[in-house]
Amino acid sequence: MKRIPSLPPWLAGNRRRQVIAAAVAAVLALAVIGGGLAAAGVFSGGSSDQVAATPAPSPSPQLDSTPTDSATEPTLIDGVLVSPDELAEIQSRLPLAIMIDNLVTARPQVGLVKADLVFEAVAEGGITRFLAVFWRNKPGRIMPVRSARVYYMDWAAELDALYVHWGAARSGGPADVPSAFARLGLRDIDAFALGTPYFNRDPDRPSPHDGIADTDALWELAASNDWTGPPAIESWQFKEDEPQRAQQQAAAAAPTVDLGFGGPFKSDYAVHWEYDPDTNGYLRSQGGEPHEDGESGNQVQARNVAVVVTSVSLAGDGTSHLLYETTGSGEAVVFLDGVAVPGAWSKPDAHSRIRFFDAAGNEIAFNRGQTWIEVLSASDPLTY
Repeated sequence: MKRIPSLPPWLAGNRRRQVIAAAVAAVLALAVIGGGLAAAGVFSGGSSDQVAATPAPSPSPQLDSTPTDSATEPTLIDGVLVSPDELAEIQSRLPLAIMIDNLVTARPQVGLVKADLVFEAVAEGGITRFLAVFWRNKPGRIMPVRSARVYYMDWAAELDALYVHWGAARSGGPADVPSAFARLGLRDIDAFALGTPYFNRDPDRPSPHDGIADTDALWELAASNDWTGPPAIESWQFKEDEPQRAQQQAAAAAPTVDLGFGGPFKSDYAVHWEYDPDTNGYLRSQGGEPHEDGESGNQVQARNVAVVVTSVSLAGDGTSHLLYETTGSGEAVVFLDGVAVPGAWSKPDAHSRIRFFDAAGNEIAFNRGQTWIEVLSASDPLTY
């Protein structure tokens, strides 16, 4: 069992400068097509023209994540190989970055298993919240949708995503979400200003943990306002699976990973990842129970788990809102193929993609498929 070292001494070393330099190296970027028209009270960062209502779209089949002979093109967020035609269809739309509740009474969530990428951090009171990014798959129903926080917006910005939420923190201080929209120029979809077919409520769940988003309808709405792809996304490096990697002499085997968000490992928000050699992925549990999808019943599984350690502070505006240091660099550990790769993360600015580097300063290549980025404060426990 290992504990990652304390943050301040690591940051004081020369590696930090090497990491920052590496993070701004040449990366793949695609041009954003067109400027979007924004709906008054619905979208931020555009004109005040009203968005016309769009009829509910017919259900869309999900893209098959199993490679075929024609699957030769990697997608930019999760690296899964798809056919050229599928890639063109995916790139015709923008990613949806959706805020998802994780309060105990809000479980089980629906749709997390279909996300390309998931960020997890504490919202308030040791309670975590997810930013789930959907692009390759078209899952349809996602729930429960919750309110915005400023630091999640920096992670949405790096993916040129439509930021989807149900309400927002409003304080007039550094945690004020409307001010962050103006600063970042994010395209904003707030459920408070929209009804069906874009959002609905589950009558069997207590409010405010009952919000449902329809991804097909949201993409239709975006297209009707010329908010279409391809998005400007800096791709990570991806590789093929290496299930025998843990047996290599220099490898640091990591069959389990435990995270203590905001407190001890035994809390309702403690996370346990367990390596599954049959699938070369990590199965997720939280609060001592398997984390299962509320629709399929499948346990959440990640191909990669990247742990980010950063500074977290109170906003100091008379609320309990937090501020995460989302840019700069710091220590990180990436788990994949059943091994741990200690190193660093780097994100030069809000619109730059967060990247991960090993102890030698080389960028880490991820396995193709879903990645979870677990964002911890320096005081949160991590063992593996």
